[in-house]
Amino acid sequence: MAQGSYNIGNEEVKEESSWRYPMILFFATLVLCVVFLYHYVGPDVEEIQGNKPRPTINDELIAITIGKQTFNVPANYTVFPRDRRPGEREVLALYASWPRMDGYVPARRNDFVENEADARRLDILIQQKKTPFDELERLEVLYRPHLLDREGTPYDHGLTQFSFRQGSELAPASGYSDKELFLGETAAEETAVIFCYPADADRVVPPECFREYDLTPTVTVKYYFKRPYLAEWRRIDEEVHTLIDNFQAK
Repeated sequence: MAQGSYNIGNEEVKEESSWRYPMILFFATLVLCVVFLYHYVGPDVEEIQGNKPRPTINDELIAITIGKQTFNVPANYTVFPRDRRPGEREVLALYASWPRMDGYVPARRNDFVENEADARRLDILIQQKKTPFDELERLEVLYRPHLLDREGTPYDHGLTQFSFRQGSELAPASGYSDKELFLGETAAEETAVIFCYPADADRVVPPECFREYDLTPTVTVKYYFKRPYLAEWRRIDEEVHTLIDNFQAK
């Protein structure tokens, strides 16, 4: 019925369109559906800013500067979309598949995305140096005072194992008490300080090992690998060094 008007006595009576209220209800329902769908399936703020992990097969080189050192990194080695834009960073998160040391490819999605206990994913952080100490100075100044035995115990794979003191009522635990420390000599005849989380069935995150070494006076490299590959630590260390060296702009 079209909108119109007529007079009753001396008063004008207007007729409203019969489509007005159904259309208002329709558009209100449509807006609510859009809001509902965006809330549950749309990107959140973290995704829009590129702060959530998302693999890519793009291998375009990205120029990123950390601590005055520039790196040319293929995009499929980057963990976060935010790092696929060139510029300066304080930290750059990368990953690679061991032992090929290649970036993300769909054929190895389980290693990169699922993060299982035996995943061959290596996580690598290139970051501005946080302390004035190098790796060996950190060992002597920060770690050794909290060890149970300064000499350690001989371990497999050319490593020496150390344990940290646990906390008590009189002496609180250090920040290392949930880890084990290993020392070993790398292929380059350097002392490597390796931390490992002990295997524990109750752990939500699979146990990992990691090492942090100095790349330049202002930049460090910290890499993680799953504990089942501790036997291959020396080869992993050598390949991580080679990979990062190749990324450095000459």
